[in-house]
Amino acid sequence: MRGLIICLFFSLCGIVLQAQDTAAVKSPPRHSPKKATLLSLALPGAGQIYNKKNWWWKVPIIYGGGGLLVYGAQFYHGNYVDYNNAYLYRINNKVDQNGDIRFDRFQTTTLAAIRTSYRQARDEMIIGLVLLYALQAVDAAVEAHFFEFNINDDLSLNIHPGFIPAGPFASAGIQLNLKLKTH
Repeated sequence: MRGLIICLFFSLCGIVLQAQDTAAVKSPPRHSPKKATLLSLALPGAGQIYNKKNWWWKVPIIYGGGGLLVYGAQFYHGNYVDYNNAYLYRINNKVDQNGDIRFDRFQTTTLAAIRTSYRQARDEMIIGLVLLYALQAVDAAVEAHFFEFNINDDLSLNIHPGFIPAGPFASAGIQLNLKLKTH
């Protein structure tokens, strides 16, 4: 019995030593989705550059779209402020202190409607900017997750119509065939 325990002890020590040897071998650093996401949140487009895939067309779209949305938000906000001031002067029976006569041709209800439409357009631009910011971060995270995914010509997907038997009836549907060519 004593010999069996000693034998078991040394075999367990060998397993532990072997596990330590494999842990000491460093594997190459993996592409980090967390790092790509954090980079994108810190600076839009930085995650796409970190991923090194299609960044050359994604980054200009991010900044071009962001620039247009910021410009639109500022434009609509400026018009909203002008029409809001004109509406407030009108309902308080005051004369516009700036002497701006461009609002004199509008009725009070029209001023309120125009003011509301500019506010809504400004808010939509801000929502679009937030969505663009979130979308570019999600894009960087997804692209980083698929960084080491193998996509080559050996993989094919065929989509064609098909019939699905369902008891006494058959119904039309779409059939997907995924094939991996082996050599």
